[in-house]
Amino acid sequence: MAAASRMSGIGLAVAAVALLSGVDALAKSLGMALSSFQVVFLRYAVSALFLALFVLVFVRRWPRRGFMKAHMLRGFLAAVTASLFFYGLAGMPLLMALALAMTAPIYMAMLGALVFGERPGRFVLAALVLAVSGSALIVAAKGSGFAGPPVTLPVIAAGLAAPLAYAFTAIAMKKSSADDHPVTLSLMQTAFAALFCLPMAVVLWQTPAAALTWQIGLIGLCGALGFICLISALARIPASLYAVIDYSALVWAGFYGFAFFGEIPAWPTLIGGALIVIACVLTARDQRRPEELRTKSGLEP
Repeated sequence: MAAASRMSGIGLAVAAVALLSGVDALAKSLGMALSSFQVVFLRYAVSALFLALFVLVFVRRWPRRGFMKAHMLRGFLAAVTASLFFYGLAGMPLLMALALAMTAPIYMAMLGALVFGERPGRFVLAALVLAVSGSALIVAAKGSGFAGPPVTLPVIAAGLAAPLAYAFTAIAMKKSSADDHPVTLSLMQTAFAALFCLPMAVVLWQTPAAALTWQIGLIGLCGALGFICLISALARIPASLYAVIDYSALVWAGFYGFAFFGEIPAWPTLIGGALIVIACVLTARDQRRPEELRTKSGLEP
């Protein structure tokens, strides 16, 4: 029975990574026709609708009173993070964007030491050096070896800022956590993120072509289902096992990038991505406390 539960948890974890990586691919596709703010708004608004339906039918636990400020903070920071990430994603290859995004846990470890006085583990400094080296290799490549023109400096800046913004988001969430069901928390975060993105989305609004309608619906559905699969997986397998499976996001990014955008990664990007993964593994060895279990709700909310 335990073995069956573990296998189902692994299957759900793989599905979660595949779905959330699919969100990235859809965001890149939509970003070619719409502004980043509009893509973020549509992604969150549609996901909020699906999550609200799920909460109504299955969870039946609505947000507790007294936590609206915390929900608003989560939503605002998620909107900032996703706007940076989607802007970078629209102008760089999928694998490159995701490799840079995976530096977030290292930033989180450093900020945890500064904000909470947590003592960095012995591997954190080495992880930081590896992550910076990997990022430098990826940035130096500037998209060379991929289909399309080299990546511009503003796009690179957004790709580097997105994981840092996510790290601040995670620290803020740790300081102001609300005791609600995880899916309910995600519903409130997505709803407020959509609300915060709405003004800029309206200013830069471009009427989506009819051919994009299915992509808009699918990006919201994949985001909602991906998070639900993630929560279900973590109920069956240890977070440390999920973290290992989560590294397969780079494989999914490479697959989606090649299949849908004709992207073929250059060797600096591959080596840089490998260094970042090693850095994340080293950081994870120092952070195995139960309260620090990773949830994927910031860069790919």
